[in-house]
Amino acid sequence: MQNKYNQYVVHKFGGSSLCNAARFIALKSLLRGQNEIIVVSAIQNTTQILQTLLDAARLGKPYLQELAILKQSHLTLVNNLLNDFKQTEILNLLQNDFAAITNVLEAIQIAGTYSKEVSDFILGYGEQWSAKILVSYLSNQRNVIYVDAYSVIFVYEKNGILSIDWEKSQTALEKFLGNKTFDQLIIPGFIAATIEGKRTTLGRNGSDFSSAIIAKLFNAKSLTIWTNVNGIYSADPLKVRSSFVIEDLSYKEALELAYFGAKVLHPQTIAPVLKLQIPIFIKNSYQPHLKGTYISALPKKSPHLIKGLTSIEDIAIVNIEGAGMIGVSGMAARVFEILRQATISVTLISQASSEHSICFAIDNKVADEVEKILKDNFRFEIDQHVIEGISIDKHCAIIAAVGDEMIGTVGISGKLCASLAKANINISAISQGSSERNISVVIRNSDVERALQALHASFYLSPKTISIGLIGPGKVGSTLLQQINLAIDQLYAQYQVKLCVRGVMNSHKMILSHEPINLVNWQEQLENSEMSANLASFANHILSDDVLHAVMIDCTANQSISQHYIDFIKKDIHVVTPNKHANAGDYSYYKQLKMLSQQKNTHYLYEATVCAGLPIINTLQDIIKTGDEVIKIEGIVSGTLSYIFNELSTGKAFADIVREAKALGFTEPDPREDLSGMDVARKLVCLAREIGHGVSLSDVKVTDLVPPALKSCSVEEFLSLLPLHSQQIETMVDRANAMNEKLSYVGTITKDGILKVAIESVPHHHPFASLKQTDNMLIFHTRRYQTQPLVIQGPGAGAEVTSAGIFADLLRLVSFLS
Repeated sequence: MQNKYNQYVVHKFGGSSLCNAARFIALKSLLRGQNEIIVVSAIQNTTQILQTLLDAARLGKPYLQELAILKQSHLTLVNNLLNDFKQTEILNLLQNDFAAITNVLEAIQIAGTYSKEVSDFILGYGEQWSAKILVSYLSNQRNVIYVDAYSVIFVYEKNGILSIDWEKSQTALEKFLGNKTFDQLIIPGFIAATIEGKRTTLGRNGSDFSSAIIAKLFNAKSLTIWTNVNGIYSADPLKVRSSFVIEDLSYKEALELAYFGAKVLHPQTIAPVLKLQIPIFIKNSYQPHLKGTYISALPKKSPHLIKGLTSIEDIAIVNIEGAGMIGVSGMAARVFEILRQATISVTLISQASSEHSICFAIDNKVADEVEKILKDNFRFEIDQHVIEGISIDKHCAIIAAVGDEMIGTVGISGKLCASLAKANINISAISQGSSERNISVVIRNSDVERALQALHASFYLSPKTISIGLIGPGKVGSTLLQQINLAIDQLYAQYQVKLCVRGVMNSHKMILSHEPINLVNWQEQLENSEMSANLASFANHILSDDVLHAVMIDCTANQSISQHYIDFIKKDIHVVTPNKHANAGDYSYYKQLKMLSQQKNTHYLYEATVCAGLPIINTLQDIIKTGDEVIKIEGIVSGTLSYIFNELSTGKAFADIVREAKALGFTEPDPREDLSGMDVARKLVCLAREIGHGVSLSDVKVTDLVPPALKSCSVEEFLSLLPLHSQQIETMVDRANAMNEKLSYVGTITKDGILKVAIESVPHHHPFASLKQTDNMLIFHTRRYQTQPLVIQGPGAGAEVTSAGIFADLLRLVSFLS
């Protein structure tokens, strides 16, 4: 027997693979037609329906209609699948079996009860029907034989544990096979016999267990479990969208995952095949081309620290504590012996090293029973205050992280706990076996989905994966999205940087997506969106529990948006922005924002607030960090005003240049916003605060270029009347030309924190005199850069360069996080 069948393979088909005639036909295509043993479950939902019929009969409720539906579904299957005498044979079998079931249900209804033997007898019909139908279907072309599981699988129960009598089962199987030859052998799953020969069942998902038993008895080459999912997932895909199929597992990893809730595999499936190292394949019968999950003794090494996350919900946590327990030997043993005698299974155990408390998890269904048993058995200790109390929390769940790569790896528990803490999830108890293959934590039932999402993101997503929300898709925002789209594939291919834009919001609407938004047609999506703009909902979505890092990119010039930066930071959402209001506005808000960012280790990046994409802020920060001292900063920091004053030196009229700058899109819709000098003043405040000056906008002395008489009129009136009010500035131009100098609109910050924005006449050898078009320039005079100051020059306006500055901050954030 050991050698005769070691090239045979065992297939197990679940109920979802047998739900109708089409699935039986598809099943045939998955088989090679020889050297196969096939274990089958009942047709989908049959066992559950039979259980419902038993309960209905016991409670005196109607059941005949449900029974008739079940019968008809099987008759329909046979009529669609079989023909001739085979059809008649199976139809007669079904008629007889349903008549027998009807008689039993009538007896149960009269008695108002049924025994386990009766339950096992009725529940076992489903697998026998599907197995016999399959035999009839496959035997047209192959030598197919049927073996009754009751005659070859024998079990016994000891201490509440169902065990296989391997010797008796092996002997019975060898006797059945004798000198028989076959291409395919079919056996019903789920059912077995006791040593005394009574029918019994193997429990939920027992057909998996049956297939493993058969694989061992035959010493099969492999076991393939066909189901309706693609394999064993890294987490429940219904709870974690980013979960994926685990391609390779060790037997012990699979056992841990199955025990702690992975529904694809019965926990007892592993033990029979482990000793003989028979590999297991978990595959989808609906998509057989997919690889599925391969379980073996030597799986491929995983790039991840853990293989899978599982959960068991509706768990009760029992806590026994008391100072009098310290040093009392045998207390824990006594607790668990009491539970053993009551045949109550303990899922998890955690005990304080001080012996002050014992904590363990049980099924919620037996919580009240356990509380009564323990209080009855420890009445003396409770009365004597050796035990201060026995408490039970019925609203708990267990999350387990499983993986062979955890063995000997430092920091897994810390990372797990930190990830849950970040998601604001409390851990009630924690347990880790000495094998280090499993870490289990107890949390609230209501936190399970969020916990799985947070842990999955922490352990599986690349640290260079970031969830992005963009506010303000105007010129700068839309250009930034275009730049991200062009670079996104290359960033991932070369640097494993994964940028996921999951939300875009303007002042009226927003689009949200769990998957990265298509950056080709996002404008169409936003235009068609029915979601009204809501900043709180937007932020919560960007920082959902299934992402590791989140960033809010504010591309607006809106002061109200900037007032939410602290809220974002508090939620651990990083902020990247060209919006100057937070840095140039209320000083106490600015200080709080910067301090909170440092405390939370959440990044606030704002390079593009001054001179678009020029590296001004980071250069200034590096100057300070390296111990240098800033003596003076002077600069031309407005692209608009740089253009206007550069053009003045060519002899053009001031009013004509302003009109031209507006036509070219260099100014705001109302050019007075640029000419007022307040944008320059805000930039100076931003820079001054970077070097430690607690200044505000009101501290800046600004030369306003808007004539007082034109401040309140319309834009059109302003442009038409400006020539009549330009004499003063044109006189200044003439004077500068006479001195062979050039007028510039310059912002200055002194060592003492004095800020001014004014028109200055500079000689032609001065760096400012060389500027063209919309160029900006910053000159840093520092203790190290005295003789020759540090000069940074380049385009300081325009959507392209501003977006590039924001993009650079975004990539800088990724490097910080990784």
